[in-house]
Amino acid sequence: MKTKILLYFILAVSCTYAQSMTWEGELSIAGQSYSETAVPFWMQANTATRFGSETQFSGMGMAKGSFDLTDNSKVEFGASLFVRDGVEDEVQRGDLYAQFENSWLRAIAGAKSEEVVTQGLSLTNKNFLLSGNARPLGGVHLEASNPLKVSETFSFDWAIGHYFVNDDRFVDNVWLHHKRLALITQFNENHKLTAQLQHYVQWGGTSPIFGDLPDDLGAFIDVFFASNAPEVGVEGEIANAVGNHLGAYLLDYEFKTKVGEFSLYHEHPFEDGSGMRLSNLPDGIWGLYFKPEKDTVIKGALYEYVTTNDQSVTTPNGEDNYFSNGVYRSGWSYDGVIIGMPFILYNPNLVINATNSPIVSNRVKAHHFGLLGTVHHIDWMIKSSIVQQLGTFNNPFDPVQNFWHNYLSLEYDSDSFGKFRIYGAVDSGDAIDTNFGGGLEYTYSFN
Repeated sequence: MKTKILLYFILAVSCTYAQSMTWEGELSIAGQSYSETAVPFWMQANTATRFGSETQFSGMGMAKGSFDLTDNSKVEFGASLFVRDGVEDEVQRGDLYAQFENSWLRAIAGAKSEEVVTQGLSLTNKNFLLSGNARPLGGVHLEASNPLKVSETFSFDWAIGHYFVNDDRFVDNVWLHHKRLALITQFNENHKLTAQLQHYVQWGGTSPIFGDLPDDLGAFIDVFFASNAPEVGVEGEIANAVGNHLGAYLLDYEFKTKVGEFSLYHEHPFEDGSGMRLSNLPDGIWGLYFKPEKDTVIKGALYEYVTTNDQSVTTPNGEDNYFSNGVYRSGWSYDGVIIGMPFILYNPNLVINATNSPIVSNRVKAHHFGLLGTVHHIDWMIKSSIVQQLGTFNNPFDPVQNFWHNYLSLEYDSDSFGKFRIYGAVDSGDAIDTNFGGGLEYTYSFN
């Protein structure tokens, strides 16, 4: 019903402002194959589930339009739909949203994907909790359209959102609260430091074990401030903060030189007070990104070191158990895939009960490399990830499992006739046979 209402709104707006509206759209089809039982990692990860673990064909259509209301405000709306085989729900929406924006506010109703940063090379898109691995969630989102300047040096960025987690999961009808706050320090035109805090909470819904979970105003206040309060009024009730809380710090130092732009950053996840106090250091992602001043053979390069092995386990009551939760047992997932950092392994085929968990491995050590450039009008991209999976603290892997995920794509833009992309991937490791995959994609854009 909510989707239909949003579609009717978009159609009504389109008819009203058709004369002054700017449009753009895209159609894409892809076919791919692989040698083993599943698509290689980098042919499916961070694709917002357009490609599933067994997908051989995928098609997508996207349309986006916008129009100006005044000199400094506009409305935008967009929708995308994809169809693919090898998954339970073969046809699904991607984006579906209406957006209002002026000089200080951006308001979004519906589901809209996050902006891609670091030229698509990063493992997490500089967002440990929302990497683009899953489809965007539907809801209401408010944020600053531009950072709020308080001086020539300091400015603030902020966001707040409320979403609906409407997939098939252990706790039905879960709500999701989100807020973001960042302090941006602009030392001069060449040096900038961003310190950001993000906070997500799964709350409310109906549990097959505990029944209806608190979702009134008092519960929301507890959720917003992460207040300690009993969540379930039965024996063995939870005495931590109401809901399943996840958070992440981002410290990002960006600087420009004669050779190009650099970004040094650390993403630090936490799921309780010990993690907020950095007791789980060095967990997170430590990254370096470089974009050359001139586009030559190399247009961007990235390295990220990943570790999630500490989890504050040596701190009393501090085990974070990333992306997992005892009440919201489907964890940090949507449509059976991890929402955030995709190296955390999830079993979508597990029948979840009161004692098990679909989070197979959240103790990870990895080195991730990304590189892209252009040669003779051919855009190319390489990703290579060396990953060690250690399982969870409750169910460790013995021995640990080592994997190597590799990906290469070549794309040619013919201007008039669309884009042609050929890609391939190879996975190897201790627990799998070497898996080769490849595909061909055609994309036509119009406006």
